[in-house]
Amino acid sequence: MCKGSVIERTANPAHGTFVWFHCLFCNHWWKFRLDDTFANPNGDLTGEVFIVTKAGMTYKLAAVAVTAIPEDALKKHMESKTLEGERESKKLRRDIVGLNATLKMCQADEDRLWKILQRDEGNSRKAVAWSVAYNKTKNVTKQIKKLQTERQHLTSGDYFFEGLPSGIATAKTNANGKFTLTIPRKGRYGVVARASRELFKQQETYFWLAWVSLESEAVKRLVLNNDNIMCVGSPDPALK
Repeated sequence: MCKGSVIERTANPAHGTFVWFHCLFCNHWWKFRLDDTFANPNGDLTGEVFIVTKAGMTYKLAAVAVTAIPEDALKKHMESKTLEGERESKKLRRDIVGLNATLKMCQADEDRLWKILQRDEGNSRKAVAWSVAYNKTKNVTKQIKKLQTERQHLTSGDYFFEGLPSGIATAKTNANGKFTLTIPRKGRYGVVARASRELFKQQETYFWLAWVSLESEAVKRLVLNNDNIMCVGSPDPALK
């Protein structure tokens, strides 16, 4: 609570394992142990979250939850999701390959029945046969697209952010996209954030995962923008 601005550190061997500080402004004295790494074990991670549009406009993202998660817990989560995703992706790939083979046969059958129908357009039986083949082709195509979407999800930010471990600190950005997180000055943390905005009646979603360490500093700054968005694809950079 000291309001002073001129502080001296006293040197006296008799103090043993303690170091005393003295404020010359209000004459306040206080001490801390020499074997303590920091007088204050925590520090502040300040920063901002924004997106720069293609037109060069800066869009500040407000009310975005920014969370700091301990390195061990977050890496374990990311590695687990990666292995799970790789297994599921291989299974989906096999299913897609099988459906593609089925689709080729359906398309060939549909094309054959269409040609037959063209030679006898008034034949209702032939029209029904072609319609059945057409709907089968359409159904198989939908199944393939569905599996492709599921496979793509396995490399998305949405997938890796599912079931994130609890963080040690969370803060929301203000109207200017700025935030402050109080985290320990020891250790490494993954700072994660998810944000979205409306663009031409469509929603864009952004994901960030940045590794930070205060490295004994009292204050450090982190900017989350276009340059460090978590990209679709291999999560390897996020594991480092």
